[in-house]
Amino acid sequence: MVDREVTPLQHHDLAKRRALSSPFMVVGRINGRHEAAGVATPADALDRMLRWLECDDDASAVWYLREDWPDPITIIGRLAPGSCGETRRAAHLFSMEPGAVHCGSLEARCGTELFMPEIEWLNVGTGMPCERCLALSNTPAYRLEAESA
Repeated sequence: MVDREVTPLQHHDLAKRRALSSPFMVVGRINGRHEAAGVATPADALDRMLRWLECDDDASAVWYLREDWPDPITIIGRLAPGSCGETRRAAHLFSMEPGAVHCGSLEARCGTELFMPEIEWLNVGTGMPCERCLALSNTPAYRLEAESA
């Protein structure tokens, strides 16, 4: 096996790629120790927090979009299957500001609060959208104007 020396530029590029694959952070106190982990998705954040709770009943943890993330993001989620009737499973929009800490629940743009274990995370274009979330989204509004005769 040949050992290759990693240049500072290569090390920086590797760190940048790792950071892009882990936009979220989970931090907590488990068994008296502070822990921190980068994760790729909100579902991974919940999984990490639950694993910490399995190790320590007194564990505490929070998660957030990394402070150095360049812009706010919007994530999409709805109530998980079986937690309610299908008509209540609208896809909500959740705004995530870099560095804003979240605990056990998130508030959608429409004001609906969902608890992390109840959320099914969705890809863009999946699920029936919550009309109130869409109306309150920051996307540009387009108007159709009739031609005057």
